[in-house]
Amino acid sequence: MSIPRSIRQTSTICARCLRQYGIRSYSTSAGRNPPPPPPPPSGAARLSNRRLLSIHGQDAAKFLQGLITANVRPESRTGFYTAFLNAQGKVLNDAFVYPTLGSKWHDANTASDELGYLLEVDGEQAETLLKHLKRHKLRSKLKLRLLEEGELSVWSVWKEDERWTAHTKAEDGSGAIGMTDSRAPGMGQRILLPSQNSKDDLQEFLDGVPEAPMTAYTLRRYLKGVAEGQVEIPREESLPMNCNIDIMGGIDFKKGCYVGQELTIRTHHTGVVRRRILPVVLHDHAQAPPERVEYVPDAFDEVLEKDADIRRDDKRKRPTGKFLAGIGNVGLAMCRLEQMSDLKVSGEASSFDGGDRFIVQSSDGRELGIKAVVPDWLRGKIREPKIQKRVG
Repeated sequence: MSIPRSIRQTSTICARCLRQYGIRSYSTSAGRNPPPPPPPPSGAARLSNRRLLSIHGQDAAKFLQGLITANVRPESRTGFYTAFLNAQGKVLNDAFVYPTLGSKWHDANTASDELGYLLEVDGEQAETLLKHLKRHKLRSKLKLRLLEEGELSVWSVWKEDERWTAHTKAEDGSGAIGMTDSRAPGMGQRILLPSQNSKDDLQEFLDGVPEAPMTAYTLRRYLKGVAEGQVEIPREESLPMNCNIDIMGGIDFKKGCYVGQELTIRTHHTGVVRRRILPVVLHDHAQAPPERVEYVPDAFDEVLEKDADIRRDDKRKRPTGKFLAGIGNVGLAMCRLEQMSDLKVSGEASSFDGGDRFIVQSSDGRELGIKAVVPDWLRGKIREPKIQKRVG
């Protein structure tokens, strides 16, 4: 049975619709039947769920500097990861910023020495972000534009068996723009490619890396614990530290003022972030949880709804987190660190024990086991509380 376009284009799909159209998944970003295979060690996935915004003009750098969490350096041509916040310090959008100079992707009248930026954001939220930018534009000398779908395509490329960078390939005059995705080790490169490229041109640019479905990229993110877009980072609901944007290099805590800075800096200096997004693995409730997050295609046939409560498996069944998204038996969840992991972040007594079990309920009422795992790259960057020594 084909899925109506009106349902395919929604960012949230209810469990009843998932079952009706034969979709099997644990997430609102549904995985089709049969389940996708594990991601290949090397691949290039086109990210059709991403859109691009253009900002260019003499005030472009200053304008962005006052709105995003990363530091904008006008002299730099290196792309970076960042976030837009509201006045209360909650995340509006996560984004990648690609610096350009006289790029034809802004408009035909762009001068060769005019600084500009392309913002890569969640496609469902691109128009909303554009309205946010326009509200702050005031008299700034710059132009804003949402690129049409098909002008540039967004790709994620990973090649784990050898060194390969998009920067080198993007300087060959092909019109492509590249940057390193440094949110977590092994995330590879992000590349903006002219959509009119032929298959032969595409393969030449990708240097032999085979094309992969977008589910391969999504699975790689889930296995590494990297959230992206406003399904997984709900708009105006979480602080950037809850979503690991600080650990993924998206915040410069030494830069000047920007929207939402006050609470962000205060939270950073207190060092107490009790909730963070972690990768999770689902398992049979009757069996012991696995030691690590590993994707097993076709492991279950249940559907988990977004924001399903994760509870401790005891008499009280207290909530300890929220399920965000997933494919098959792996996904992401917002977890209370001292309840679902061995991390100590507050200096208070942790309630976690290695033998603790956690459960989540599927849409049909079945209880599934769920376990959060702290990736090594993330564990090494989370600050432990300072122990105050008694004097006298």
